[in-house]
Amino acid sequence: MSDPLPSAYPRISRIVPACLLGIALTGTLAGHPARAQVVTNDSALSGLGPAPAAHPATVHPATSPRSHQPHGMRAPQAHTAAPAPAPSSATPAPAAHPPPPTIPAAPPPSPIIRPPEVSVPLHPSPPPPETPVVPTAHGTVQDLPGGTRLTFAPGSADMNAAMSDRVKTFAAALLAAPEARGQIDAYASGTPDDSSTPRRVSLSRGLAIRSILIHAGVASTRIYVRAIGLSGSPPNETPPDHVDVTLSNVIASAPSAPTEPRPKP
Repeated sequence: MSDPLPSAYPRISRIVPACLLGIALTGTLAGHPARAQVVTNDSALSGLGPAPAAHPATVHPATSPRSHQPHGMRAPQAHTAAPAPAPSSATPAPAAHPPPPTIPAAPPPSPIIRPPEVSVPLHPSPPPPETPVVPTAHGTVQDLPGGTRLTFAPGSADMNAAMSDRVKTFAAALLAAPEARGQIDAYASGTPDDSSTPRRVSLSRGLAIRSILIHAGVASTRIYVRAIGLSGSPPNETPPDHVDVTLSNVIASAPSAPTEPRPKP
């Protein structure tokens, strides 16, 4: 709501600009710079009548848009917030709270670490094939301390009946000494530039004697075969094609070392 203006105000607004314009034109025509002079006409002011009484200030509510806008201008309309939609039946209900955790009365038992399972063969390995007796095989038998020596024909591993019987006799002596092992040192003749052939021949001779010992009742873990091949001894001392079968605590091919006398205390 705007304040009412008295009727004398429009007349004052027309008189004052006219006076100011006349003063400015007079100073310009006289050649002097214009100076503002204010002339008061008492008769004109007395004809205006008494000044209107001051109206108390009107306090407009803060929600009225016209209290903050000048006269003649339309205040923008305030946008009101749209009401929230009512909850529909399709809205899911809030999730229920999870149940409280259960605390066990006692700690869990300690884990039991079991040893790894080792597969042990329940049946022994099959024995090797029996060594046949060849009546025409050339070979001799010689006694050694704690064993025997068998000679073979060059390049052959055949054994006659005398050689097979002597190996069986050694098997009985080995069974009588359970703490000992059977040592088989096999040799074969050949040339130094081809050492593989004598070694293969000596291995076949040693495996033939091992087969006789196993079939006689000696465990395979108590038999040790060494395929040496060429012999380092001179031919006149030992035959090149031979096999020494001795107990583990006796070395038949090596000479006995001389003993030194101990000094008396």
